[in-house]
Amino acid sequence: MDRLELIKKRYKKLQQYKDLSEEEITKLAEEKLEKEKKTEKLNMFNDAEEKELASSIMEKYSQYNLEDEAEKDTLNQLVYLEVIVERVKTFINKEFLDKQSIPMAMLEELRALNTQVLELKEALGVNKEKEREDWVDVWDDLKKKTLNYYETHKGQNTVKCPYCYQIFHLLMKTDNLTAEKSTWFKGTLLYNIKVFKLYDEKKITKEDAAEILGAATWYVDLLYTNLYLKEKNAKAN
Repeated sequence: MDRLELIKKRYKKLQQYKDLSEEEITKLAEEKLEKEKKTEKLNMFNDAEEKELASSIMEKYSQYNLEDEAEKDTLNQLVYLEVIVERVKTFINKEFLDKQSIPMAMLEELRALNTQVLELKEALGVNKEKEREDWVDVWDDLKKKTLNYYETHKGQNTVKCPYCYQIFHLLMKTDNLTAEKSTWFKGTLLYNIKVFKLYDEKKITKEDAAEILGAATWYVDLLYTNLYLKEKNAKAN
């Protein structure tokens, strides 16, 4: 007796299903079997929170009719990668809280993972609206901003102190070079207090702040919560 028949047999013994027809029992059993198959796919995650996240992501894509086995396999890969993306974001957030720095290697890993997620979404046809945080777009934006910055700041050099690792500008003047404090970095973090103040006062959106900084919106969330608000509350107290 296969699994479907076993489920049907068990359902027929239950009081709440005693008045259902054979067709209705079969439908319920098929739904139960499908859920079991999805749950089996989530066993790749040992962490309860990650397993719950994977389940919610899987449910999000249930609106799409993915009947082909190859499509289902691709969906499983997509769910897995999206969970890993969240795992990497959590790691970056912890590193920031513990060390007040962001590991560039993990940012690169996050970029690569997001690219893979985008490719799988496109393969499944579930990426109707391209997300603003797509790292391919962000990377292109950064390249454009870099070229524009080069053209408009040819006489200016941004450097990092080899002793304190602070970012500052060397501005060209007719008499000599002077070190000017950069307003776009805090330590080695990309940060501008005016941008976050405008965002805090709801004068600009999160997307606006991300575009000005040339970063993703999750980066704005990270620094707003863990840096700007903490400094603002500290001053208030």
